[in-house]
Amino acid sequence: MSTLRARLGVMAVVAALLPAACSLAGEDPQVAMAAPTAYHPGSAEAVTAQQCSACHIAYSPTAMPGRSWQALMSHLSSHFGEDASLDAPTEQAITRYLVSHAADSRYGDRYMLRGLAASVTPERITDMPWWRRQHRRLVERGAASGPGVRAGAQCQTCHGGHGAGADDDN
Repeated sequence: MSTLRARLGVMAVVAALLPAACSLAGEDPQVAMAAPTAYHPGSAEAVTAQQCSACHIAYSPTAMPGRSWQALMSHLSSHFGEDASLDAPTEQAITRYLVSHAADSRYGDRYMLRGLAASVTPERITDMPWWRRQHRRLVERGAASGPGVRAGAQCQTCHGGHGAGADDDN
């Protein structure tokens, strides 16, 4: 029990200091937690970040459950109207990484699953209940969805970000 208390104490200190550390570094704490600054070269995390950010901001795997990542990765040839096909080993590595770090994994965040029925498999982060709760003003204004409107997927507008999609409509 004392080990658990010690871990919780350390986590509480880190959680308390993260916003201050990020503000000193000029970063948004939400982005700092979701987007590591350094990757081990050749790691699945680095490959995922490189491949996904070639077209849009690389989303945190904890943003959706594993079933969503599996569904999304199963049809990359028609990825939201684009051909995002990858060679089989790269696709498998990215899928394994996303699923193993998804919201319902041991690394995940159960908060991200709150309000999501087990029978639902969203393929858009903007369809996740946590996203709708966090961005309700965008949703209420209709800025997050609609024909030709992709503002909800433009995370970099408010949160910063890198990748080819950082300056376009992706």
